[in-house]
Amino acid sequence: MPLRIGLLKKKIGVLRKKTCTLANTFHDCGMSAPFALLHDFVSSFKSLLPCSVLSNLTKKFGPRGGGKPKYTLEELIEARVYHELKRSGTFSHNFQQISGTSVSDSALSQRLQSVGVPLFEAILPAVLKPIAQPDLHPGSFYHGYRLTAVDGVRFNLRNTEAMKERALKNPCSKGDGEPAFAQLRAVVLLELGHHQPLGASMGWQQEGEQTLYRKLFSTTTLPEKSLLMADQLYGGAAIILEIKDVLERTGSAVLFRAKMNLKAKIVKRLSDGSTLVDVIVRCHKTKRKIGVIRLREIRARITYERKEEPLEIRFWTTLLDEKAHPAKELVELYALRWEEELFFRELKSHLHKKANLLDAQTPETAAQELVAQLLAASLIAQQRGAVADFMGISIVRISFAIVYDRTASLFEFVATGGDLMSQEALITYTERILEELGRSALIKKRPGRSCPRTVRQPVKDWPKTKKPSSKILKKTIKILNP
Repeated sequence: MPLRIGLLKKKIGVLRKKTCTLANTFHDCGMSAPFALLHDFVSSFKSLLPCSVLSNLTKKFGPRGGGKPKYTLEELIEARVYHELKRSGTFSHNFQQISGTSVSDSALSQRLQSVGVPLFEAILPAVLKPIAQPDLHPGSFYHGYRLTAVDGVRFNLRNTEAMKERALKNPCSKGDGEPAFAQLRAVVLLELGHHQPLGASMGWQQEGEQTLYRKLFSTTTLPEKSLLMADQLYGGAAIILEIKDVLERTGSAVLFRAKMNLKAKIVKRLSDGSTLVDVIVRCHKTKRKIGVIRLREIRARITYERKEEPLEIRFWTTLLDEKAHPAKELVELYALRWEEELFFRELKSHLHKKANLLDAQTPETAAQELVAQLLAASLIAQQRGAVADFMGISIVRISFAIVYDRTASLFEFVATGGDLMSQEALITYTERILEELGRSALIKKRPGRSCPRTVRQPVKDWPKTKKPSSKILKKTIKILNP
């Protein structure tokens, strides 16, 4: 048995040296960025999280232990992300496949618990960067602004003793019973188009989304010249004022949906029907007035064909020039915010494949699991971008599920048998996979559709769905500002 492990370590060492030089070889053979497909997990992870960056973060946030460990912390984090991508086999098996070291699942679990959450949280803002390019991906930009969004997501936590002791369960929406699971709440900053995560904040003590939002922007900075979109939960003047310095420093703007009952003083009516308004900002804790912020307000009525009741919505934005940014254009643009909901579905249904129930046994390792998922999603975003660039089409027409499955298979193949092929053969194989994904992962163009606003098992004042149906979406937008 020790001889086999020694041979495995030697093979992995040779493979690591070989794959580290493959990027240059790909360039020499014509597969240069932006069309290069990630082929090897080890080199891909090191390009995402360089050893120097991880080493600095480990010194600052890592655990303080004595003695020489059997494996490095870098190998542990690397294998944790690989485990999320592969989603088959035990963590110990996947760890051995990547590092060549045999360690039990219990030992790996204890090591992860000793690492804690701060190191994993520090990794996200250090390595997650936007990847869309204005000349190659115009759909990810609006008049030079990079499209981003922020929203919250929840994951159920298992009912282990550690979870029951440290994670709080939310009150039931009906009755006074106890919910089935405690939840890990997170707020994620996302680059739309590529579905590239840019940052996240997490909590398991019933923290609200606005609390996690403030925590997110205390550690994560918007990319230069971004247009940040969010739903009405974030559409308060205080929320906008709190990131005003960030917006000015990065040349960014916001487009938030606002609640209809919020008060604002009309300053000027603009030519496109929108208005400039002054909004009083109050402290979210004491409710005392702390300032006034000027915003542009857009009220719109969206009418769908053959639908009786139109939808009336209200937006606040810091894009004050109505000629450069017409109101109807911004109302249409806001629909792209829904891509963040699609990203959460990709995390839960395709990447995790277990809906919203995490595998972790403690709140801390649950947070680590989510961070590993976000890092894995970042690698898949690069893969989707490579396929889209190769085909010369928009990235939204590339299937996340198909690219993910193919990438996981490719990473496993290279990890176990990549050393059996020459560099030229491996490059040719990867090129064929890229061409094959250009066919199999292509999503056909679909017309916009409108589904009835009902639910199958109503818990609020929604009509019940009896016959699911949808129809071609035909809508009109009318600006309603007073």
